[in-house]
Amino acid sequence: HMFCARIDMSVDGEKNTVSEVDVVAHRGENPFGNMFGPVETVLRSETDAVRKYDANRARTWKISNAEGKLNPITGKPTAYKLVPFTKGPAQPPLLTAANSSVSTKGEFATAHLWVTPYDESERYPAGEYTPQAKEQDGLPVWIKENDNIEGEDVILWHAFGVTHVPTVENFPVMNCEMTAFSLKPDGFNAGNPAIDLPPETNETSELDSGCCSSK
Repeated sequence: HMFCARIDMSVDGEKNTVSEVDVVAHRGENPFGNMFGPVETVLRSETDAVRKYDANRARTWKISNAEGKLNPITGKPTAYKLVPFTKGPAQPPLLTAANSSVSTKGEFATAHLWVTPYDESERYPAGEYTPQAKEQDGLPVWIKENDNIEGEDVILWHAFGVTHVPTVENFPVMNCEMTAFSLKPDGFNAGNPAIDLPPETNETSELDSGCCSSK
């Protein structure tokens, strides 16, 4: 079961840059061997941005403002990040053979991320008429020109799904399978936006004893 979310990002403006962020062990000056941290790689062209998720690197994709909007604390461009598989286990991309009709028409599902410049006519990752089409359409066709995506008005296409192997427990009614992704601020705010919320008061709670007891 494969899905694809078309995400039209505008982080503090229409011009954005997408980068891949992996968490890796630090090399070099790491005498105790306990250092690790994020390594960010800018995705500069459409073919560069055909990416797969890697749970072993806690991989995320950051969408940063490219119009000079900086976070007042970090001094870096304001950003959000796309976090895959925030519900359920991480799942592989499409597993059918490359020469199958499923993979030919559904090639968008063979990678977890694609990035293209905004184009109003590009609406569906497999093209407009998937079952009836005689030729391949959609994302693999659109990226053939390998356009620049750095500092542009971009669309993220996030493909994800559930690798469902049927079991007898699925009959006669299949149980629920869960998957999800999240968009989270990453240097977009100047702090936790929830810290100025008024505290909640539980009016049904009463102290039995002490200085603040109602008794």
